[in-house]
Amino acid sequence: MIEISLSASLVMYKPDLVELDRTLSALQRAAQVVRQDYAVRLELTLVDNSYEDSWHQRIQAQVEKYRGAMPDWSLYLLRSPGNVGYGQGNNLVIKQTDSDYHLVINPDLFVEPEMLVQALRFMEANPDVGLLTPAVFGEDGARHYLCKRNPTLFIMFLRNLPFGWIQSLFKSALARFEMRECNYDDLIDGVEYSSGCCMFFRTRLLQQINGFDTDYFLHFEDADISRRMLKIARVVYVPSVRVVHRWTRGTHHSLKMRLVTIRSGLIYWSKWGGTFG
Repeated sequence: MIEISLSASLVMYKPDLVELDRTLSALQRAAQVVRQDYAVRLELTLVDNSYEDSWHQRIQAQVEKYRGAMPDWSLYLLRSPGNVGYGQGNNLVIKQTDSDYHLVINPDLFVEPEMLVQALRFMEANPDVGLLTPAVFGEDGARHYLCKRNPTLFIMFLRNLPFGWIQSLFKSALARFEMRECNYDDLIDGVEYSSGCCMFFRTRLLQQINGFDTDYFLHFEDADISRRMLKIARVVYVPSVRVVHRWTRGTHHSLKMRLVTIRSGLIYWSKWGGTFG
C-alpha cells in the first residue's frame, strides 16, 4: 500500500484552549478512522499568532499534553514573528511542506470521524480536483450554506450591514450568492468561493498558486484563493465530507473586526473587480 502524506495547519490567536482541545480530539478520532483504510502520514502544525510570551507559554504547555493524546499525528508548534494574519500564518506551513494533501482548519472547527477518509477517497479518485470544500453544520445541526459565488462589492456591503431588515429586502440576491438553488446533499462542482474554516487542498497545486495572498490580514483570503485555484483545477463541494463549525460571527459584534472585514473586502474588490455582478 502506497503511503499518502497529509499535512495540516491551524492558525490561532489567543485561542480558547478548551475549544482547541475539542478540535484536536476530533482530528485524532478522524486519524484513527482514516488509518483503517489508508497508509497515511499525518502532520499537524499549530501556528501561534498570539505574539505575547505568556500566551505562547500557555499554548506550549497544552501542546505537550496533546502530544500524548494524538499518537497518530506528528504535532508541531510554530511561533509566528507576530500577529501576521490568517493567510500568512498558514503560508508558513504551506511553503515548507512536501505532503500530498494539505488541510487548513480553524481552531473552532470539529471534523466528523469519517471526514479524512471521505476526503482522501474523493481526492484520490479525482486527481483534477485542487480544493475540496466540506459540508458544514452548526452545533445545533443546522446547515451552513458556505458554497458561495464570487462576491461583488454590493454583496460585500449587504453582508456587512448590521441591519437585518435591509438584508431581507435583497433576500434573493443573498440566496443566489450562497448558491441556495443548489442541492447541498449532492456534489457541487465549480465552487467559486469556499469557506476558509476548512479547506482540503492538493498540496502541489496549492503551492503552484503560492498559497494565500498575504495582502489580506483576515477575511476574503478564502474567496481569493478559491478563485485562483479554480483557474487551474476543479473546486468541489463534497457532502460526505462533514464538519461542525462553532461560528460566532465576530464581525457583527466588534467594530474592529468589522473594519478589518471592510478593508479586506476593498482589497478583494480592487484586485478582482465586480460591483453589482
